This record gives sequence, C-alpha cells and structure tokens, in this order.
Amino acid sequence: MSKIESVVIIGGGSSGWMTAAALSKLCPHLEVGLIESKNVKSIGVGESTLGHINRFLRLLDLKDEDWMPACNATYKNSIRFTNFRENDGTHFEYPFGAGWDFTDKPLGLDTWSALKLIDPDTYTPDTFAEFYNSNTFLAKYNRQTRNEEGILRNYDFSRDTAYHLDAELFGQYLKDKIAIPNGVKYYQGDIDGFKHISGNDLTVEYLIMDKVNFVQADLYIDCTGFRSLLLGEYMGVEFLPFDKKLANNRALACRIPYVDRENEMHNVTDCHALKNGWVWNIPLWNRIGTGYVYSSRFTTTEEATQEFREHLSKTDSKRAEEAEIKSINISHGKRRLSWVRNVCGIGLSYGFVEPLESTGLLTTHENIIKLVEVLNRRSGYVSRSEIDGYNYAVDYEVQSFVDFVSMHYALSMREDTPYWRWATQINEYNPTMMSEFMNKNHSYQTFLGTMTSNNTWSPDLAGINYIAAGLGLSSISTIELLRDKESFNEEALMDCNRKYKQYRDYIVEHVKSLPTHYEFLRDNIYGGVDEYLQK
Repeated sequence: MSKIESVVIIGGGSSGWMTAAALSKLCPHLEVGLIESKNVKSIGVGESTLGHINRFLRLLDLKDEDWMPACNATYKNSIRFTNFRENDGTHFEYPFGAGWDFTDKPLGLDTWSALKLIDPDTYTPDTFAEFYNSNTFLAKYNRQTRNEEGILRNYDFSRDTAYHLDAELFGQYLKDKIAIPNGVKYYQGDIDGFKHISGNDLTVEYLIMDKVNFVQADLYIDCTGFRSLLLGEYMGVEFLPFDKKLANNRALACRIPYVDRENEMHNVTDCHALKNGWVWNIPLWNRIGTGYVYSSRFTTTEEATQEFREHLSKTDSKRAEEAEIKSINISHGKRRLSWVRNVCGIGLSYGFVEPLESTGLLTTHENIIKLVEVLNRRSGYVSRSEIDGYNYAVDYEVQSFVDFVSMHYALSMREDTPYWRWATQINEYNPTMMSEFMNKNHSYQTFLGTMTSNNTWSPDLAGINYIAAGLGLSSISTIELLRDKESFNEEALMDCNRKYKQYRDYIVEHVKSLPTHYEFLRDNIYGGVDEYLQK
C-alpha cells in the first residue's frame, strides 16, 4: 500500500468519471482503470453546483464553451430560498462571491443591521444580499455578464458563477474527452466478489468481476453510489446517519419541459419550501429538473406526491399532470472513514448530506482534489499518516456542511406544520455552534468567517450570513447599536442610506440593460442558435 502505481475505479456516473478524468490528467504516474456496470441506471434529474467547481474545471483545462453545450449546462449565480423564513411567498438570495458592502468598508455587515433597526421597512431581510453582493442583482433580474467593465463591484464571473448541468452527460463528456484519451482502461462488468490479503482482513488483494475475472490494483476507489459496494459492503465501514440534525430522507424527482424558456431559465437554483420539505428547480438548457425533498417522519409518499403535483400545477397544470415522478430514498450520512487501507470512497459511496446547498457534487470534486494532492506529493508513495490526514479533512468538511445545511431549518420562523415545528422548536442541532453565533460581538464576521494569516478578516462572506439575514436575524442587537454610538451615529447612517440607494438604483439600471441569462447562453455558449426552439 505504501507505493500506489495502479488504481481501479468501481462505478461510472459523474463521480466515477470525474475521478478518472482527474487522476488520468493530474497523476500521470498512475495506471488508471474504471469498471462500470451495465445494470446501474442514472437518476438523471440535473445537478446544481457551487462556485468551488471552477477550481476543478480549471485543473482539467475545461472551457465553458466546450463542455457546457455537451451537458445542457446553464449558469448559476445564486441560490434562492422561497418560504423558508415564513410561509408568505417571500424569498431571499444566497449569491456567490466575495467582497464587502457597496462602500468596500469592513463594517458593512453591521452597517446593514444598523440601518435595518432604524428603517426596517426599507432594509427587509432580503435586502442584506443586495447591500453586500452585487451578484444578487444578476440573480434578481435573471441577467448575465462577464463584467469586463467592472461595474458590478467585486463580481468575478470566472469565480462567482456556478452551473446547472446534466450530471450523466457531464460524466460521459469527461470519459470521452479526458479519461479515455489519457489512457484510462475501461471495462463493463459487475463486481460480485473480492478476496482480502491472507492474514489481513482489511486490505483487498483482488476483486472478482462477472464471477470469473480477477481485478487487481494498488488502490480501489468506490464510486458505486449509495450502495457503497467496496467501502460499505466489502470493507464493513460503519455508516453514521445524520438523522439527528436532518429530517429529510426521501425525494420525488422528475423532468419537465419549458413553457417559457427565456423567463423560466433562471440563473438561480430555486429552493421552495413546502409543508414537509422543499422543492428544487434546476433549469437546464433543454429542460427543467425538479423534485421534492421531504421527510417520511411527517408524511407519506402518496401525500408528498400530491403536494408536489399541486406545487407544479401553480405554473402549468398540464405539465404537473404529465410529469413522470420517480421516488428516491436518501441515505444522508457518511461512512466512519472514507479511506481504509487500499479502498477509498468518493461521492455517495462515502457520504451525502442532502440536496439543499448542492453539496453532492461539491464533496465529490473537493474529495477528488484532496485525493490527487495525496497521490501527487511523493509520486504515489502514501503513508498511514497521510491517509489519516485525508480522512480527517473529508470528515471535517462533510460535518461542517451538515451543520450549515441544518441551520437553514433551525433558524427558520415557520411553525405552521409539524415538520417545521420540529425543525424550529423541537430538534436540537449544535448548541456550541449556535452559542458562538449568538454571543460574539460582530457575530456575522466571526461565525464561520475566514481568518487570514495576519489575524484580520478576509472579505469573503461566509454563507451562513446570507442564510441568517434572509431568515430574519441581524448581525448586531439594539444594545450593541446603543453601546457603539461612534460607529453608528445617525448622521453617518443617513449618509450611508442615501449613498446606498443611489448605488442600488444605478446598478439596477445597468443590470436591466444586460442580456437575459437565456440570451447570454444562446449567444456565448450555444453558438447563437437554440435548436430546441427550432423543433
């Protein structure tokens, strides 16, 4: 195990081919193979990503205009949360990007809260993202730009956009354009057995494919999805559920056609809360992927299906009636370890949080990058300590995502159904986390923020701030405002209020002049032609 020269990936799909593409391109010292079953079908409802994927795409030298058309991909500037604060139809944005407030001053977070206290009608919860991040306006008006003139403050197109994509097609693209051309050996078959090294019950000597063929490698990577064939079944690594913090364990999913392509092709992932969970809406170039994530503790599949169809019928009754809905069991949780001896789980085979916040592909490509870093440090030589370090890193990341996602429910103000009352008033999440959030001065900057090497806060705004503000929390209290009169005197706040409104009006006028998200895609990614409108 100390020297890894050969790797076999079990399972195709997006996680398998993302792993194969990265290893074959970034670890040239490795011999890489992939075994894919003919009997495993993809769910194929569309995937939503976060801005972190741009690093993975750059490592693979992928350009938008090349891979996006092959995957029916669209852009994503924000995540929109509807009915998460209260069941009143309002929404707020979680836009991507760094930067401070519109004045580029570090106290902008607390300035917004101070303005909210003196003018609550203007500074409603949904305005926090507008005050802080100009990408919000692109999401709000469904526009897109590369911002080459720099008018949108702190907006970097190459970093602050993510993607909606067909994950199955994305995997196929990586297979055909990167993995196979770089020498990945491809086999189709089913793994139906294995043998441990004699006298060692943890290290795999070989796998058995189609009952007659032996498959040997120094490292086996499990990309078999929720089944977790190698890591879970063969290695017996314990599965640790997240059910104490996350209730949602079922999903209904379907594909629906566009009714109004230009207006429905949003550059946001819309998360719409219902009675027992929430509905995702992922607009691809050729169709919409949508689904209802819910909890079986509070409703049945039949009731959830009816609720989901009623939701779809609000935009188009025919589309709701004709939708072919699939039912999916969600195994939210993780294996106790991701890498055990010579088996490493990537993607769902290691763990899954839930679809909210699009962490599925995020943990996949981030763990692939971590794996590549380990395998490249000493050209394949790997010590036990490095494996332990990898396990610690991936565990810390997924646990952080669990806490982050759980706060979307815990900080809600909804109590209108048993599901939401459990989420907001009954369930215990992470007392330590909430204590830090509620008790520190300037808590928005300290809570999950980023500390630089010289002990100053970076301008990157932790995502929890958008969520907390959108759910009605302020970063400072009335007591803090009275105590710190120098920083928040009324004259200074009124001047800031005036300047902000001028800036906002200027940005809104500019954004409205930009191409719609659909127009931008058509002209810059899809060659100026929409073949779906020509049919």
